[in-house]
This record gives sequence, C-alpha cells and structure tokens, in this order.
Amino acid sequence: MGTAIAVVLALAGCGLSSVSKERASPLDGYRRDGRAFPLTDVGPNLSGITYAPELRRFLLIQNGGARLHEYAPDLRTRTRVLQLRGGPSNDFEAIAWLGGSRIALAHELNRVLLVHLPEAPDAYDLEVDPSRDDVVELVLPPPSRGNRGLEGLCFDPDGNAGGGILFALQESSPRRIFRLQRSRPGTALDVAAIPLAIDEPFDAEAALEGIAEDLSGCAHDPSSGRLLVVSERSSVLLDVGLDGTVVRRLRLPGVLRGGAAHYEGVALGPGAALYLVSEPASYQRTSRAVVYRPAGP
Repeated sequence: MGTAIAVVLALAGCGLSSVSKERASPLDGYRRDGRAFPLTDVGPNLSGITYAPELRRFLLIQNGGARLHEYAPDLRTRTRVLQLRGGPSNDFEAIAWLGGSRIALAHELNRVLLVHLPEAPDAYDLEVDPSRDDVVELVLPPPSRGNRGLEGLCFDPDGNAGGGILFALQESSPRRIFRLQRSRPGTALDVAAIPLAIDEPFDAEAALEGIAEDLSGCAHDPSSGRLLVVSERSSVLLDVGLDGTVVRRLRLPGVLRGGAAHYEGVALGPGAALYLVSEPASYQRTSRAVVYRPAGP
C-alpha cells in the first residue's frame, strides 16, 4: 500500500451540500487550505488521527506496524513515534484523545483499549497488553464479517455528566455507531469497577443508506454536540446528529483535484480547522493530509 496523505479543510462551500436545511452546521463556511500534503515520516496504512490540545500535538495511529506518531500542531513535524507492544494484534484502526495523557485505541476485532501515553520524552514504547493493570479493555459485539470491525473513535468529554462518552464506528456489514459510557453518571471511562453501558444512538445502517458506503473515522463537534463522520469509500464528510439526521455533507476531493485517495480519519485541530488523513493511492508512497479552515468573517 502507498504512503499516507493528510488533507486540511477550511470549509466555505467547496463541495458542500445540504441534507437537512433546519439546522446550522459546523461544516458551513470552511475552505480547503491548499492541496493535500504528504506525511513523509509515516508509511502506508495510516488509520486515524486525533488532536490533544492539552499536549499541543496530533496523534496518528498506523495499523500493520502498530505505531503511534506524534506531530506538532501544524501537522508538518513529527516529534515522536511510539511502538505499540502487547496488543491482540497489530491491526489498530483508530485513536481518540480522552484528556491528559489518556487515549483510546480501537482494534479491528471490535475492542477498545484505554491507555496512558508515556510522559518521558525519550520513551518510545507504548504498552497496550489488556492484562496489564494500567490498561482498560472495552469489548464490543464482534463484527459479522472479518476486516469490517471498528474504524473510528471520537470522544465527548462533557457527556455523561462529565465522565465522558466514547463513540466507536464499525466500518460496515453493517455500519454501526456505538456509544460507550459508564453506567454511573460522572464516572470516567477508565474506572473499570463501574459497569460499562453500550448502546447505539440510532440505526446507522438505515440513516446513512445511499449516503455513506462505509464509516472510516469521526470527530465530536463540541459546538453542536453532533458527530463529523468520514466515509472512505464515498469520499464524504458528514455532520450527523445523534438522532441519525444528516445535517450537512462535504464531498472530499480526490487526488486529481488536489485531495486524497482513501480518507481514514478526521480531527478538529487548532483554530477549529479540520484535519483529514488518508492512506496513499496505489502509485503513491506516503500517507497524506488535507486541511480545511474556517473562512474569515
């Protein structure tokens, strides 16, 4: 597989279409900030991205090699790479920042691991063995088909009375959006002594039929409380309410239009910019990124 690519969007009507006209959307008024640019330090199989504002860094997960790449806030300079150790396999597909040094990692087998990033700048291993006392494993219903499991993670830190709500996206067969929270309001996700509550806020298979062939990544928008959902096969970014309403959709540009080939993740970064990452096209060597930024007044 080729190299990863990042795309940054600055939304202002470029490829934007309305689905529900009753609600304003965070996708309104963004514009793409130039062409996709290569993430030269990341090889193929880039799977997801999240932004950690307290740490002032992007966190990117790469499956296959099971590596976590840390990038500066401009997504141009890699500051550290961590090798994941002890996981059920190397097939990690998504990442979400939970606050402080806490992150969630999604595995293709529909398992989510809650771990802490090492604080020492010279640490280059990240232990993710579920048997460790400092690792919490959340187990979801298994996918009905192989290689169709979890592909996206995003976190609402204010949900569940401040305990936080984690959303986990199953790619397809069927498309599913899981909502994970502790059964006692105000309890953090990594408090394993409190039972985990898992549900689906809406039927994603029905709500997204004909709009998104698959689900590959997501970001929680704190301004609206809705989810920004990426579909790799449909090359679209959706603004989706927790009732299943698709408020807006943004068509993402392909390689020939300065975009990317296989959009795998999205994050809200500094200045409310949207950062999308993509696996490379077959003839490319690295992953890429695309950025969209809010248009000025």
